Amino acid sequence: MPKIASSYKILFFLLVFCAFGTKSVAQETDETTLLPYLKSLEKEYNVRFSFVKEEVELIVLKPFSKTEKSIEIILSYLLENTPLLYNRINERYITITSKENKGSLCGRIIDIETQLPLEGATIISENNSFNTISNAEGFFYIPEQTKNINYTISYVGYSSIKKNTSKLSNECSALLLVPSVAELETVMIQNIFTKGIDKNLDGSILLSTEHFGLLPGQVENDVLQIAQALPGVESVDETISNINIRGGTHDENLLLWDNIKMYQSGHFFGLISALNPDITKNITIYKNGTNARFGEAVSGVIDMHSKNTISSEIEAGIGFNLINGNGFLDFPISKKLGIQVAARKSINHLWESPIYKNYTKRIFQDSEISNIENTENNVSIATDETFSFYDFSTKLLWDISEKDKVRINFLTIDNSLDFTETLETNSQSKTSELNQSSLLGGVSWNHRWSENIETTALLYGTYYLLDATNKDIFTTQEQIQKNEVLETGVKLDVNIRLSQTLKFQSGYHFSEVGIANTQDVNLPRFRNYEKNVLRTHALFAGLNYMSTNQKTSIFGGVRGNYFSKFEEILIEPRLSLHQKFGNGFAVEVLGEFKSQSTTQRIDFESDFLGIEKKRWILADEENTPIIKSKQASAGFVYSKKGLFINVEGFYKIVDDINSANQGLQNQFQFSKAIGSYTVKGAEFVVNKKTKSFSTWLSYMYSKNDYEFERLETSTFPNNLDIQHSATLAGSYSWNALKIALGLNWHSGKPYTIPLENFETTTEGGIATVQFDTPNNRRLPDYFRADLSAEYLWKLSPSIDAKINIALLNLLNTENTINIRYAVARDENNEITVNQVEEVSLGITPNFSFQVLF
Repeated sequence: MPKIASSYKILFFLLVFCAFGTKSVAQETDETTLLPYLKSLEKEYNVRFSFVKEEVELIVLKPFSKTEKSIEIILSYLLENTPLLYNRINERYITITSKENKGSLCGRIIDIETQLPLEGATIISENNSFNTISNAEGFFYIPEQTKNINYTISYVGYSSIKKNTSKLSNECSALLLVPSVAELETVMIQNIFTKGIDKNLDGSILLSTEHFGLLPGQVENDVLQIAQALPGVESVDETISNINIRGGTHDENLLLWDNIKMYQSGHFFGLISALNPDITKNITIYKNGTNARFGEAVSGVIDMHSKNTISSEIEAGIGFNLINGNGFLDFPISKKLGIQVAARKSINHLWESPIYKNYTKRIFQDSEISNIENTENNVSIATDETFSFYDFSTKLLWDISEKDKVRINFLTIDNSLDFTETLETNSQSKTSELNQSSLLGGVSWNHRWSENIETTALLYGTYYLLDATNKDIFTTQEQIQKNEVLETGVKLDVNIRLSQTLKFQSGYHFSEVGIANTQDVNLPRFRNYEKNVLRTHALFAGLNYMSTNQKTSIFGGVRGNYFSKFEEILIEPRLSLHQKFGNGFAVEVLGEFKSQSTTQRIDFESDFLGIEKKRWILADEENTPIIKSKQASAGFVYSKKGLFINVEGFYKIVDDINSANQGLQNQFQFSKAIGSYTVKGAEFVVNKKTKSFSTWLSYMYSKNDYEFERLETSTFPNNLDIQHSATLAGSYSWNALKIALGLNWHSGKPYTIPLENFETTTEGGIATVQFDTPNNRRLPDYFRADLSAEYLWKLSPSIDAKINIALLNLLNTENTINIRYAVARDENNEITVNQVEEVSLGITPNFSFQVLF
């Protein structure tokens, strides 16, 4: 019996041994996926693997079967049996990369404080020979042949750094980024449309021109033209001086250059931007949910900034296009002192290019120069116009210490037109003049009290002058018109980082605005001079919250304005909420109250030679009240794997507008009724991007109506009621070549026709047009195709040449952008009604060449 029991024990032991032995062999021979195997190796050998999950999770292999094995032997085995490279940086860290990157230079971007990798950092060379982003583990790769080239690493919320590829190798050396507390940076969702356009978590759009991609029709990075690529931002008459954000007028937008308000935005009376693209580096555009530090605008905010850091070496460029010559210089005098200078000047005094002639034809139609309406004198008149413009800017940067930085800014803008009329019968001639200029300057001081607290103080001044002298060729009458604006002020900003997730901002803004308007006629003698001054004190405060997982961001604040002249206080809350839900989905909620005390009005269509008809005026709380607005919007965002979708609905009310400020060209042209307008609509954007190609479709629907209780017809469509607007565009880049093509379409804006069979009426011997229901007709649909191309030619290791070609209105479509009616007399001295029609630019080619040092 004991022998039998003993035999059972031996048999049981053998079965257990075989079972475990089989299991052990299976463990060493069965296939497994690489990801869990790496996790087991990390525990066993106390190492840390860095890799992109998508590159390793689908790889299948047999684990190494040797019982005694070092980590080096295992890495050699993995190198032979997987399509990956294994680089041991030190005793603990091992990087895993695709063999496709073999032979590439490698770097890894790390947060200096947390030592965690940064995904999505941009790496861009100075000569544009390469650009890439860091992956989930912070790695980036560039071709090995790109040696001794300077490049910049940028990441939102961190200070950018400049490096040279000579210090890179295939060992993926670490590059440390320092969190920036100089400003309350917003966090980017995704680059959209083209490189350099980013949507931020607070709902704003960031434009970065330093390494900008390409948009259709552009030969230079005209920031105010670029802004019109965004849904909800357009110009109904193709001009920079009439940008409409969600149905608002241009004067309802706040334009800032280095935190200084601008009252003039365009050269060539609005066809090109007055901001030199060589100095304008970053632009933030708010359509809603505006930061509490911004006031004086009931529609949008366009916040433009020049480069704010001292360069490590001299950067310069010189070039020209078919409109102007340009140049810039960024000169570091020392490590603590630098200067930036940029200038542009029109070249039509040397050569009147085809684009200059197109611009001239476009801007001077429906003006005194085109002489459309004055047909009473049947006399031959020869006309000649001399036009020029320039802008000049300079900035002094002084880093007194690591904690103190001083910046001095200066910008001047000038447009000048001489219009000469000559009677062919006796050669008598007279010259009318129009000058439009701006002068801006400011001194700012930034002091960092600690890593978490900083203050910035700005003392600034801005001056604007519109001056016209109109001389009648048939009489001795002369009319002088002037519009002057002088604003001086002080801004103080305080930023405090309360924790890793919470930031506090506060500040104070004092401004004194004086606006003068002059009208002086010598025959019959008439002079009218008005000047108003308004002082405003504003306090603001806000909290910015960003969760540690960056899924929840809330930007909230309040601004209080005190208008001392009226003893009136206006409180303006602001809110922006962005919540991510995973898988690329997120929702946005935005809201704001805003106000403004400066607006523009049109007295007569012939004001200022009929070219720049608008004049700035100040609120007086009688005929011109302070304008107030409320806006709310909500939508969702999808952003994943190069696909971006944004749908947003909005509702906007603007109260206390004056009908005289709306540019009405009907029976209410000379009325001064107080009312409001309401805009409701939705915006849709879809953008698909690959490494070389980007295509996008944007669409906006809106309904925009006036409400003036005192007018006979109290409710009617807004002058800017563009109900449907769409853009379809794409851009392609291949090495140093970029190409962009785009289609723009929108429905026509409203206009008013004369009353059928009763076109005119006469009162007191004066004939006027008798109009039908206001804004009861619409212009034909607008359609335009644009094309552009850019090539970067490397002349030497330190000199590049950039060539741009653009075709505006490629199909030469004739678009009617405005129709109005005016009384005239025919050859029989009969009173008639003339239809005055403004058309858009025809096909307009442009070319630019720039050498960059």
